[in-house]
Amino acid sequence: MFKRVVFIIVISFVFTALLLYVFYPGNKNTPHQLESKITESSVNTLKSKGNFYLLPKQTANQIVHYSKFSLSYNENTEQADWVAYRLYPNSVNNGVKRKNNFRNDHKIATASASLSDYRGSGYDRGHLAPAKAMSFDEQSMSESFLMSNMSPQLPTFNRGIWKKLEGKVRDLATISDSLYVVTGPILDENSGSIGTNKVLIPNAYYKAILRFRGNEFNGIGFLLKHEKSSRKVTDFTVSIDSIETITGLNFFYLLDSVQQQKVESNNSYQEFVKKTRGQ
Repeated sequence: MFKRVVFIIVISFVFTALLLYVFYPGNKNTPHQLESKITESSVNTLKSKGNFYLLPKQTANQIVHYSKFSLSYNENTEQADWVAYRLYPNSVNNGVKRKNNFRNDHKIATASASLSDYRGSGYDRGHLAPAKAMSFDEQSMSESFLMSNMSPQLPTFNRGIWKKLEGKVRDLATISDSLYVVTGPILDENSGSIGTNKVLIPNAYYKAILRFRGNEFNGIGFLLKHEKSSRKVTDFTVSIDSIETITGLNFFYLLDSVQQQKVESNNSYQEFVKKTRGQ
C-alpha cells in the first residue's frame, strides 16, 4: 500500500513538472519562439551558403553556372528546365545597355539551341533570366543573351504579360533585402517545336520566388499560360508546391522542413509582400 502511494505521488510530481515546463511563460522553447529561432537560423544559413544552396534538386540535366545566374539545360527540349538567380535592390544598373548579342552557348556539352532554330519561326527568343535583371555589369548582361537562356515565346506574351511580370519582380527587389528567383517553362511534347533542333514550345511559364526581409523570408509562385493576357500579374499567383507538382522539380529542398512547408504552401500575394515583424 505504501509503495502504491509513493508511486502515485511521484507520477503526480512528474506530470505537474511537465505541465509547468510546457506552459510556463518563461520557457524558451514555446512554439512561437521556436518558429522565430528556426526562421532566423534558416535565413542566416541561406545568407552564408550563397546562391548555390538554393538551386533546385539536381536531375540528370547539365547544370551550368554563370556570373549572376545558373541553369539546368534539358537536351530533349533544347532549353533550360529552370534558371535561378538572386536580385538585390542595386542589381539593376541602368548604365549597362542591352546587348542583343544572341549566340550559342558553348558551355552546353550537347550543344545549345541555335539562332537558326528561331529564325522565321514567329517566336521570340524569350529570356528566362531577364536582360534587365542581369544588368549588374557588362558580363552578366552579355551572358543573359546565351541561347541556353532562351525559350520560344509568342511576341504578344513575351512583350506583354511576361514583360510585366519581370518588371514586377524587379520592383519587389527594391523593397526587399533580396529575392531568389527560379523560373522556367512548362513543357509538353505534344505542344510542337521549332527549328532543326526541335526546340519545344512551352504551354506555360513559372516563377518560384523567395523574398528575404530582415530575419524572415516568404515564398510565392507565378504560373502563366503561354498566351496574350491583359490581366494583372498578381492574378497569376499560385503556391510553389503547385508548380512542383506540374514540373516534377523540387525547388527549395534544402530548407528546414518547417520553413519549406511554410514558403512553398503560400499562394497569397499579400502575405508574400507583408512587412516583417518590428517594421
